[in-house]
Amino acid sequence: MLASCVRAELVKLRRSPIWLVFVALPGISALIGCANYQGNLGAITPGWSNLWTQQTLFVCYFFLPALLGAGCSLLWRQEHQGSNWNELMAQPVAVRDLVLAKFSVGALMSALAFASILTFYVASGVALGVPGEFPAARIAEYVTLGVLGSLVVVAIQLDISMVVRNFAAPVGIALAGGVSGVIATVVGFGNVWPYSLLQTGMNSNELVDLSAFGVAQIVVLSAVYASLAIAWACRRLSRRDVVAAM
Repeated sequence: MLASCVRAELVKLRRSPIWLVFVALPGISALIGCANYQGNLGAITPGWSNLWTQQTLFVCYFFLPALLGAGCSLLWRQEHQGSNWNELMAQPVAVRDLVLAKFSVGALMSALAFASILTFYVASGVALGVPGEFPAARIAEYVTLGVLGSLVVVAIQLDISMVVRNFAAPVGIALAGGVSGVIATVVGFGNVWPYSLLQTGMNSNELVDLSAFGVAQIVVLSAVYASLAIAWACRRLSRRDVVAAM
């Protein structure tokens, strides 16, 4: 049944431009990063590490949280229109499958964004002739941890979008969450604040602890936060029906 629910969610988004945005926005961030990298070669050491920090700085702090917020709002948009919510609650489908299907599609959006980030990063590095050996293992770690952190954002934003029927408000909350993540990282809570885990995992500012203990924190807390958010959504849908506006 879960697979059927996932297919249904994908059908709803089949012609949505959101998929293109998850590719284009990381591309814009990469262009900004390339310009910053080239413009600061007198102050930074040329290499793959500094290209990574320049290219991912904007996308992990501002672009990606807001983009995931928009994707999660879109996943609940149809249910909030007309009497669709009542029809949703009347479907002979387990609430768990409904929530996990939306989470799965949100995770797919995140995976597409990270695939785009990685592709632009490698392509631009080759085009710019970045010196040194490509740090494959380190970048794989950053991408993996970043994806885990992004799943926390997806799970929390799905909860917010489920409750808030307005499309734009959850996007604003996601953007504010990204900003709060920056603040939490600066004051030393980057490994524990939910909206910081994405940024911490990507290590865009090199201000975080990515020792074995730090990595374990990101992995464990990402799983805990995402699981709690999914469980809360399932409980709310099971115990508190919301009548959609007509």
